Formats: sequence, C-alpha cells, structure tokens
Amino acid sequence: MGIVVVGLGSPFLSDDSVGPRVIRLLAQQGMEGVRLVESYAGGLLLLEELTGAERAVIVDAVLDERRTPGEIVISGMAGASNNATCSHDCSLAETLALGRTLGMQLPPDELITLVGVVAADVTTVSEQLSEPVAAALDQVCQTVRGLFQT
Repeated sequence: MGIVVVGLGSPFLSDDSVGPRVIRLLAQQGMEGVRLVESYAGGLLLLEELTGAERAVIVDAVLDERRTPGEIVISGMAGASNNATCSHDCSLAETLALGRTLGMQLPPDELITLVGVVAADVTTVSEQLSEPVAAALDQVCQTVRGLFQT
C-alpha cells in the first residue's frame, strides 16, 4: 500500500484540528502515491489506517508548555501525541504491538514519523485555529512533503 499520512484531531476543538487540516491542504496540493487520511481518534482505530502501509506519518497537535505554539516537532515513536494515545484505548505503541501480534502488516517503528504541531488551545469548541498554529500550516505541509524527498 505504500505510504500513509494520517492527520489526527477533532475538527471542532480549535488547534486539535491541525492534523485533519494539514491532510486537507496536502490533498489540495496533491501527493501522488501517498494515501491521506483524516482520523478523529487514535488508539486501536489507527490499526485500520496503518494496516498495509510500508511507511506512516502521523500529524497531530501536541501540548508542550516548554515550546512555542505553532512550533513543529518531528519525532519517532517515543513522541506519541495526545490523540495517538487515547485514554479509553491503547497507546500508539500498544496498538502497534497488538496489531503485530495479530499478524497485521504494519510499518516498522523506524518507518513511523510523528509530526507534532505545538498547540495553544485544544479545548475551546471552535473551528478556528489559534493564530500561531494557523500561521504554521504551510510549514507543516512542507515538513511532511520533505519527509518523502530522497
């Protein structure tokens, strides 16, 4: 199946919607050979989206008071975001371990990249991003695209 980019987050919780918004922008720009997926929940629900992929990128809002809102943070599996870990479900690492135990074809940990965008507000019910996160959207898209350049 190749490459999948999953944008996590709620479209109705301000900066939490950054993942799905990035997916929409990437879809408008076109990313040949890449499956783009909006996902509103992580945990076990990610298994369906990751199954069959050789490589995955997960874009999500992150909360980190040490960083500036709008900052982009790239990490591997150790940097799992808030949405990738659901409090009523499994963490991303647990989800992948379970899927692999069940024989599902999932990308190896070293081929999963997390692209986090530091959020200012993930609790306000709003379809608007905060100014710093909105200003970072183009750079986030460039960052995701850059992950696939050789």
